[in-house]
Amino acid sequence: MAKVLAEITIKMPRLMEVGEYRKLRYAGRNPSLQQLKKWIEEGEVVGEIKGGMYFVDLQAELTGSSDPLLAKMLEVA
Repeated sequence: MAKVLAEITIKMPRLMEVGEYRKLRYAGRNPSLQQLKKWIEEGEVVGEIKGGMYFVDLQAELTGSSDPLLAKMLEVA
């Protein structure tokens, strides 16, 4: 049985510019900015378009992601 030893609360922005998200999220071979924008337009990546700029909704990505590493990090014992 796992025990929670510490709880960490972080504040993060709800939206992140798609270029910054690309740098932080994908290591090595990352998708092009055009591909990420297309994913936002098609709803594959949760985001918003404001004034012609594309943003990724970080909270939605973290809580609704199928990424196994993120899922493991977000597990609550």
